[in-house]
Amino acid sequence: MSGAPERPAVLVRDAAHTVIARQVREIRRQETLVLRGGAPDAIHDMRVATRRLRAALAVFRDVAVLPKAGRRRRRRRLRWLARQLGRVRDLDVRTALLAGQYLPRVAGEEAARVGGLLARLAERRAAAYRRLRRGLRRRRYRRLRVVLGGWVRSPECGGAADEGAARFMMDAVDRAALRVDGHDAMRDARPSGEALHDLRIAVKWLRYALDFHAEACGPADPAELALARELQDCLGDLRDHDLLLAALSEDGDDGRPWPQLTAAVEQGRRKLWRRFLQLRRRWRVLTQPPRTVAPIEQPRFVSLDAAPVLRLVG
Repeated sequence: MSGAPERPAVLVRDAAHTVIARQVREIRRQETLVLRGGAPDAIHDMRVATRRLRAALAVFRDVAVLPKAGRRRRRRRLRWLARQLGRVRDLDVRTALLAGQYLPRVAGEEAARVGGLLARLAERRAAAYRRLRRGLRRRRYRRLRVVLGGWVRSPECGGAADEGAARFMMDAVDRAALRVDGHDAMRDARPSGEALHDLRIAVKWLRYALDFHAEACGPADPAELALARELQDCLGDLRDHDLLLAALSEDGDDGRPWPQLTAAVEQGRRKLWRRFLQLRRRWRVLTQPPRTVAPIEQPRFVSLDAAPVLRLVG
């Protein structure tokens, strides 16, 4: 039977270049849009690409050989970039929650006060965006772009670079899944807001590992990726509500409370909490081995075929 010739299995070096290059290019693309006007979607997309790049560099830290000189500076600059984008994004999210979801549920004099709160948020957002723009034009950020772009054009790899990518990526997914599975917030009856935020970070890294597997080797089980995405989104919404509630208790408005607004936000958070409990139960069902099978040392979130993933030559 005739067919297109097959190339060797995807190697770890291929996976590293595919994943890292995609994030670097996305950062550059979104940076242009951010500098052009700072639209909320561009801020969000550049922030996500920055986070994914940091995760990719961690997953492939022993494979992607970047210049040793300045390694700590690169990490600090990527953290700085994520932090600056996050400050603008957090204000965008808070504004959207207030204006789009909760302002319609507030009436009377308190509704007028919410208008003043939104104006103050707009001022803070403008200031945060100006700081971000200045930072993106500094030499230290441009140097970071040069180093990352140079690796994308001429990647140097070491470590397990010549091994098959399927097993390597599966192991990365398993490590991330075990971190989620062992988190206290996956068992505690009433985890704190900070514990839920820490769990969200763990789930986010799991989702990125699953995404990286899909980008490099093909998609894993869609049910597992869908659950990771839903958990991340739910935990993110919970975090946004917690930050909004904290801001309402601290915002300088002559010290007056926000009874209607606070009650509405708390009601929204309770709905999200119930959603989280449902997703947590789904996690347990998905990761618990069948009773008819001998127990294993650790629950496996993903059951992937570690056989080589073949690519066709066009």
